[in-house]
Amino acid sequence: MNINTLYDRLLSVRLTIFLCILLAIVSVVGTVIPQNLTAEQYGNLYGQGGARLVTGLGLSDLYHSVGFVLLLCLLAANLVACTSKRLPGTWRSLRRDASPPSDTAFENWKCREAFVCSANVEEMEERLEGVVAKAFGKRPKRKTVESRGQVLLVEKNRYARLGPYVAHVSLLTILLGTLWGAVQGFKGGLQLAEGEASSEAWLRTGAQRVPLGFQIRCDRFVFEQYPNGTPKEYRSEVTLSEVGGEKIKSGTIRVNHPLTYRGIAFYQSTYGSLPELNLRVRDREGGSESMVTTRLNAPFLLPGSQGERAMVVSFQENLRIPEEMARITSFSKRSLGPAAQIVVFDDKGFGEPFWVFRDHPDMGKKAERPHKFVMEDVRLMSYTGLQVVKDPGAPLVWIGCTFLVIGFLMALLMDHEIVWVAGEVAAENEYRVRVVGRAVRHPGIYAARFDRQKFRLRRGLSPWLKKPLGDL
Repeated sequence: MNINTLYDRLLSVRLTIFLCILLAIVSVVGTVIPQNLTAEQYGNLYGQGGARLVTGLGLSDLYHSVGFVLLLCLLAANLVACTSKRLPGTWRSLRRDASPPSDTAFENWKCREAFVCSANVEEMEERLEGVVAKAFGKRPKRKTVESRGQVLLVEKNRYARLGPYVAHVSLLTILLGTLWGAVQGFKGGLQLAEGEASSEAWLRTGAQRVPLGFQIRCDRFVFEQYPNGTPKEYRSEVTLSEVGGEKIKSGTIRVNHPLTYRGIAFYQSTYGSLPELNLRVRDREGGSESMVTTRLNAPFLLPGSQGERAMVVSFQENLRIPEEMARITSFSKRSLGPAAQIVVFDDKGFGEPFWVFRDHPDMGKKAERPHKFVMEDVRLMSYTGLQVVKDPGAPLVWIGCTFLVIGFLMALLMDHEIVWVAGEVAAENEYRVRVVGRAVRHPGIYAARFDRQKFRLRRGLSPWLKKPLGDL
């Protein structure tokens, strides 16, 4: 396939429609399937097989996937090809002055009318320009035609023909902003106890940290309730500072009132009790052991491993055995105390999650598991949960959306109108005024508008018409 063939394929309107439909389908899938959840959360929603399918196909982070980016690039190439093919010719035609119509055009244009006035030439040529300006709502331009002498041109919405191209460029701007946000942006979370600071955020998958470039500290978390106990407001009072310690600014984060700095927005997302666990982890094969202090969704390296990590994905302050399960077991207690669900993972994927119990260290242990986990202690701390969003392409998307609306309005509500008015001597003391008009894109709609325009012209010429306005 040569370059010309590829270019012709990109010009296809069918390709544009197909890509738009495909983008709509992808957007629906991205809405139906929750994005950026942990492996455990996908397992709870779809089962382990469904979770592996979702993550394997890249549906868990659809808007940052390679396929989505390529789809946007292909649509952008299609728009660039269509615009570059048609825009130069349209622009050249707009730069040229409108050519006066021939005698045949005055006879054959669909929208036309003629008026015969009882007046001399000098009087009508003096007054006609003002009458036309009042009838058509715009001052006409005088043009000279060899066969007719002076004619009047009324031209409206000349640059409305650029509306589709404004829409094309706007879509390209939106696509560029979306691509920029997909490549350079991120969405993550941050959990901070009062007095705690962090310079990193966790991505929603919980397996990767993203540096913020500065530090955020929770100075105070306030939770207010109505008298009936329902939440009234929860807010976080925070301080931003350089990583070295120099204070940048202070602010308050409320629901729907984020704090933004350096293109990173912090939203008040949640609150609760944050467990801090002390785990003793031992490598069964090598015998190495380490003490780990960790929290939810905070990966840590395993001793004696080659890049294997683990993280606590769920915590129960007092895990209870369901009543149905208690009936078929001989276990004497239904309350098992503090329990943490842990998952081990590496670059290839996640393993099966398992539970570790503080009060029952031997429960649920499998000898074949390479590492032994023991919960030594747990401490609950109140925390504020912040959603951390960086989308450097958002300003471009907003600009593109604004001009997209403008482009659609230009294309749908405005049309390039051309009206020619010519006067000529019909007989002694008779002056004939001929008017023709047309619209470039919507001639059928323009016909009704032309009827109103010629009525106003007839009313303006009524003092000289051979048939007065009242006799029409």
